[in-house]
Amino acid sequence: MKRNKQVEPIELPKKEFLIFQFPKYEGIRGGKKTYETTHFVSPIFGTKVKDVVTVPFQVKTLGDTTKRFDAFRTKQKLSDKEAVQKYGTKYYEFTNIVTDRTREEYFGKSSLETSPQIGKKEEPKAPQLKPISTNFVEREEPQEKHILPSFEPKVKKFVEMEPEVNEAPVVEQKPRNEEPVFETFKRRDQEFEALKQTNKGVVSSDFGSAPVEEKAEKPKPRFIEPERKQYTYPHINLFSKKDRNLDEQPQWLLDQIDVINATLQEFGIEGSVKTSKKGPTVTRYEIALEPGVNVKRISNISDNLMMSLASKSIRIEAPIPGKPYVGLEVPNVQTEIVAYGNVISNPKFLEKDHPLKVALGVDIDGEDIFVDIQSMPHGLIAGATNSGKSVCVNTILVSLLLKNSPEDLKLILIDPKMVELTPYNDLPHLITPVITDAKMAAQALNWAVTEMDKRYQKFASSRSRDIKSYNHNIKRGLVDAEKMPYIVIIIDELADLMMVAAHEVEDAIQRITQKARAAGIHLLVATQRPTTDVVKGTIKSNIPARIAFRVASFVDSTTILDGAGAETLLGKGDMLLKREDRAHRLQGAYIPDDEIYAITDFIRDHNKPDYVFAHEDLKQQVELNEIASDELFEDVAYYVVENQNASINSLQKQFEIGFNRAQKIVEMLEYYNIVSASQGTKAREVLMNISELNDVLGKE
Repeated sequence: MKRNKQVEPIELPKKEFLIFQFPKYEGIRGGKKTYETTHFVSPIFGTKVKDVVTVPFQVKTLGDTTKRFDAFRTKQKLSDKEAVQKYGTKYYEFTNIVTDRTREEYFGKSSLETSPQIGKKEEPKAPQLKPISTNFVEREEPQEKHILPSFEPKVKKFVEMEPEVNEAPVVEQKPRNEEPVFETFKRRDQEFEALKQTNKGVVSSDFGSAPVEEKAEKPKPRFIEPERKQYTYPHINLFSKKDRNLDEQPQWLLDQIDVINATLQEFGIEGSVKTSKKGPTVTRYEIALEPGVNVKRISNISDNLMMSLASKSIRIEAPIPGKPYVGLEVPNVQTEIVAYGNVISNPKFLEKDHPLKVALGVDIDGEDIFVDIQSMPHGLIAGATNSGKSVCVNTILVSLLLKNSPEDLKLILIDPKMVELTPYNDLPHLITPVITDAKMAAQALNWAVTEMDKRYQKFASSRSRDIKSYNHNIKRGLVDAEKMPYIVIIIDELADLMMVAAHEVEDAIQRITQKARAAGIHLLVATQRPTTDVVKGTIKSNIPARIAFRVASFVDSTTILDGAGAETLLGKGDMLLKREDRAHRLQGAYIPDDEIYAITDFIRDHNKPDYVFAHEDLKQQVELNEIASDELFEDVAYYVVENQNASINSLQKQFEIGFNRAQKIVEMLEYYNIVSASQGTKAREVLMNISELNDVLGKE
């Protein structure tokens, strides 16, 4: 038996294991610098310019896409000869580099160069105002689906003059500005106003006065506005007026003075009625007290005064602000109606500087009371049924329609009661028809929040603080855009909205009242149930202006005015207006339905409605939100894609849901293009795979 010979292992020559490395150049990363550092001079802006300025020059041409890939083609599509015929040179990519000559054409000659020859005086040129560029780089945000269309007015078309044939466009040379920045802006404003007011006369500026020679004006770029019918403002003659005698003192007024003086004597209060002011529905008796008499003694006998005067209610104002008297407000025996036509005939109402000034009524002194919504900037109107709340809303709306065109003002009207704001349908001022559904109202408020954010982005890109300065810059020609209109949102009944969609409505109202003032968006909220569950603290804290009509209890008055007073009002237009610390009493103006229909018909006859979005968009938004909130949507989507089956019956059996819910989920799948549309009796087709579905749902 042979023994197997053990094979000895062959030893191979040992080689050193090396890892390939890229060559490391000395001086690039942490090593010793082998080059000498000098101040960087960028040759792309010319050899005479240091890299200390930012030139607003953008290379817009990226080359010819046909020739760009010729290096990878066997047969070129664009030869050098064709490139010369097309561009004039085969090196057309380098024709837009900034040189010394083009830099001087843009900035003017540098002050570091030699001065012009002695004896030649260059006439200074007036700097021209250039519109502020709004082409800032904005952050690209992912576009979300199901967002209502934004309010984008029709932008004017800018027509530029075409250069003459066979002539290169000449770049205007501008002198180098050595003045401080604020002096330059100041001089620009002065010259702009001087040139605007001059017509073949003398131009006055910082350079002196000189006669203007009559020359043929060269055609300049101009704005071409889209053809639109000019808005016709309604006239105030559409409203009736009534004559009132403010100085009249009837017999019943004199009798009440005697009763008040007698009651004060009975209780040993040293004082008497000094004067009286007769208002439309309430007369204020001003009581002068003797020195040393406590003012609170009048308040202690308020019930006795009411009984002696046989009055329904009285209101004591102790003391009257600005006067050394105690005010005793007693209802009139014969009341008068304040006509809306009398109030708006006041010249203060027709001022053009305050487009959102509205007429409310007349106070006890007989003065017309106006409120500017811009200074409010949001309002809360509350009162019981039949107290005059809806009439006040109508006077506010009519006041806005009298002074503003559809280009200056847009309205969003929310009327859950369906009857109060119906006359204002089909007006050109409306962004959408009058909303009567609570869920649609919540979506409309969310649209207003989105519009507010977009407006603030425009302000930031155009150096504007608010809507007033933004429109002023447009008027001066510094911003190339359409005039931004004000937006007024009026909710006639807040309690109904809070019952249906409390969370969405409360969040939207809170955001609007917090920061929408500068964006030109104002909110007016009316309710007949001023309780803490409707008018919450988050809403009320950001609404400083309050209008209170008659309420049922002291608690409701405290909710509106943060104090008493509204429970003693008479109703039918008797209101308390609180803008600061003091509540001002006045009688609201009355506008009949015939006059409301007269002005709305007049506006509709001369203008057609131009809605930004319709009710169908709001309904679709509500439905999509309801479906998207379904917790089974993602599970159903994965089930449909994996099984390639989108029948409603299979979804009912698999997930144990009803037919209506399964149908809504399938409609949502169709909206996201996960499944095809309904094909009659045929089954729906599944249009996505798992990876595409993950992209739609935002999952990795």
